[in-house]
Amino acid sequence: MSKSIITACAAISVFTMPALADDARTPPSDPYFAPAAQACDDIDLTIYFEPGQAELTPFARGVIRETHDQLSGCAVTSITGLASANDAEAEADKLTLAAARRAAIVEALDSHGIRAVNANLKMDVSAAPQDAVMARNVKLTLQATPAQVG
Repeated sequence: MSKSIITACAAISVFTMPALADDARTPPSDPYFAPAAQACDDIDLTIYFEPGQAELTPFARGVIRETHDQLSGCAVTSITGLASANDAEAEADKLTLAAARRAAIVEALDSHGIRAVNANLKMDVSAAPQDAVMARNVKLTLQATPAQVG
């Protein structure tokens, strides 16, 4: 009798072992699709300021946040830009305002983790009188490549 019980237990254990095996060993039933490669295109931005101000508007902050999201998975290789401040009266005031706007942009980019080894942000205070109304911005070009780890 005990011999038949041992034989029955052995037979049951042999037949139930596949049911207790890891599910990880079975291939998935759904096909796997690799994620699309990240496109790291150059980004051109124009950030406008209120007349006579160097503080970013809420809209400008949103644009920089969105740019950070766009650059996810990318490495910024260079940032070039031109800060304009022709909404000030005197030449010295224009230079001071353009420098403050440039600093505000650099700080905002840095706070969102957007940095580049090569950054070149110049100032321009030479707009023609008819263009002076809208010459209160910072124009940027961010060049990006796919980030490499290791």
